[in-house]
Amino acid sequence: MPLRALKQEWKQLVANKMLLLTVVVLMFIPIIYAGIITSSYWDPYGSTAHLPVAVVNEDEPAVFEGRALHIGDDLVENLKTNDDLEWHFVSREEADRRFADGDYYMVVTIPATFSQHAATVMDETPQRMELRYEVNPGRNFFSETIGRQATTHLNHEISKSITEEYTRAIFTQIQKIGDGLTDASTGADKLREGADKLVTGNRELTSHLEELAKQSIVLADGTASMQSGVDALSGGVRELSSGAAQLNSGIDAYTDGVQATREGAAALTDPDKGVPRLAAGQSELQAALQRLQSGSAELNRGLQQVQGGLPAADDLDALQQGMAGLEAAADQLSEAIAQSDDASPELKTQAAQLAQTMHAIQPKAVEALGGYEAIGSALADQLIPGSATLSDGLSGAVAGGAQLEAATQQLNAQAPKLGKALDQLAAKSDQLKLGSSQLLQGTQRLSDSLPALESGAGQLADGSRKLGDAASRLAGGSTELGEGLGELDQGAGELASRLQEGSDTARLTHPTEDNYDMIATPVEVTEEQLNDVPNYGHALAPNFMSLALFIGAFSFNLIFPIRKPALPPTSGVSWWLSKFSVGFVQATSGALILSAIMIWGIGLHVAHPGLFAAIAILSALAYMFLVMLLNITLGNPGRFIAMLLLVLQLAASGGTFPTELQNGFFQAINPYLPMTYAIYGFREAMTSAMGADVLLTSVGVLVGCIVVFNLALLLYMHLTHPREARRFDKATAS
Repeated sequence: MPLRALKQEWKQLVANKMLLLTVVVLMFIPIIYAGIITSSYWDPYGSTAHLPVAVVNEDEPAVFEGRALHIGDDLVENLKTNDDLEWHFVSREEADRRFADGDYYMVVTIPATFSQHAATVMDETPQRMELRYEVNPGRNFFSETIGRQATTHLNHEISKSITEEYTRAIFTQIQKIGDGLTDASTGADKLREGADKLVTGNRELTSHLEELAKQSIVLADGTASMQSGVDALSGGVRELSSGAAQLNSGIDAYTDGVQATREGAAALTDPDKGVPRLAAGQSELQAALQRLQSGSAELNRGLQQVQGGLPAADDLDALQQGMAGLEAAADQLSEAIAQSDDASPELKTQAAQLAQTMHAIQPKAVEALGGYEAIGSALADQLIPGSATLSDGLSGAVAGGAQLEAATQQLNAQAPKLGKALDQLAAKSDQLKLGSSQLLQGTQRLSDSLPALESGAGQLADGSRKLGDAASRLAGGSTELGEGLGELDQGAGELASRLQEGSDTARLTHPTEDNYDMIATPVEVTEEQLNDVPNYGHALAPNFMSLALFIGAFSFNLIFPIRKPALPPTSGVSWWLSKFSVGFVQATSGALILSAIMIWGIGLHVAHPGLFAAIAILSALAYMFLVMLLNITLGNPGRFIAMLLLVLQLAASGGTFPTELQNGFFQAINPYLPMTYAIYGFREAMTSAMGADVLLTSVGVLVGCIVVFNLALLLYMHLTHPREARRFDKATAS
């Protein structure tokens, strides 16, 4: 009896011409939907030449490394031969007006500073070139995507052109650098020659500095000895000054005695106070005069010894000239080291300190040597002549005393002679007093000069020691300088060799246009397509076809009286078979029509047409029985659920964008949607891109869906066919 219900189902369908026509038309719903949508998106990227884009060139030429840059004009000339878009080269005003009116989908602006910024690449703060473009995504998002791709291409072309210009400039600079390296190599050779001379001069300088250090030690020893002699001289001068003061006092007393003698000459004849008394006093006086004469002679010899111990005037002049020469040599040495680029800072500091020390020593040494001159002058002009005068006076006094002593024996008879002798003695006493005064004044001046002499001698000794230390340090620094100059000489030679090698390398560089192009675009992208997808329509066809088949199934179940049995169902199987047959024919016919027109009508390239049709049939059957199950079991709520499933599959099946680009919910439900495997199957049939495993999985899932949906439908009809039979009978009776 299952076949009786099947025959009745088809008999009613054929008898109802309008329903039959509707069913036939519904077979074309999939191709109508898929064909129209696919055709409208068939090849949008191949028609971009009709997309109007405005180009506003405001660029002003610039100069870079002597070459004129007019990048804006070059870009415009290139775009005139470019068919990627419909380029319109207009003014700013026209571009703004027509873009606002919707005549242009995009406006590309080349700023006035475009070439100028390109020329700043070698500046301290280079400025990037800015290519501006305006789009209106709200008007059409696809145009914005196309505009972005076109701008990226323009940026690539501009970058290539600018890089070629930069490369030319760089290679030009390399040539100039080669010339500069040659000059630098020549300069390095001269530097090496100068370093050789510096090494030789430094050897001589070191030798002289070592000699200076040795002589400084001798000078220090001499000044130390001189300081000891000055100390001894100071002691002798102080004793001399004390003795001269005592001598002057004694002479004053002597002259007073002579005067008193003259006054008492009248009383010579006085027995109590006359000659006897005078003879005794004269003996005492004679002894004192002899002692004074002996002391005066010793004083004269001591002064002459002091004068003989002083340095000669020529020696003092030579010493002053030597000190002046040392001061000048220290200044020259300090200046030479300060001007040397190879001298260490420590060596320069030591040389400057040496010059300052010599400047400090020189005035004190001159002052000390002047003290020697003052001492010598005092000895020669005052002390020694005064001492000689004193000696002469004492000699006269001794002689006079002897005469006086003899005369006292004959005083009475020789009174006139005594008076004459006393007159002579008085005259000699005046000379003696004068010499004693001169001696006292000279010794006082000599004593006053001693502090300056002692201070100058001490400073000269201290300066000599500092000079010796500084000369030793200079000699050591000069040795280190010699080592550094040796390294400089070696480094200058190596530098000259390396610079010449660099110059030779730079001169061998002769770039060509191919080199410039290689540097500007060093990478060539080679695309290898594992399969062929001719255009955008082919990429979207699996999605649109799956969607069309589902819409076809939904439309059929919406219009055809799928819930109403043709006869009272005697069993679930008979009821299911009648509905299954109609749905099977409808789904298969729609799938075959869709496949045939897509391949041979629209021109869809399919690698495996048979597999393509089989996937279409399996997909259509899966959708048909899914919607049929929902419609028969739930009625209008089932249709609503079918609509929701359509929307979910459209969003989550990965037909337009990869699933990885969607959010977590859609990625989670993707493996459980029949449309996912329908799209996989279509892609494999069209391009062999998915692989045999994916194909087998897709076929298995679709077949499984068909079986599961039909088993569920059969179960439902088996459980509800008695109720449907009673409802059918009741409706027939009424």
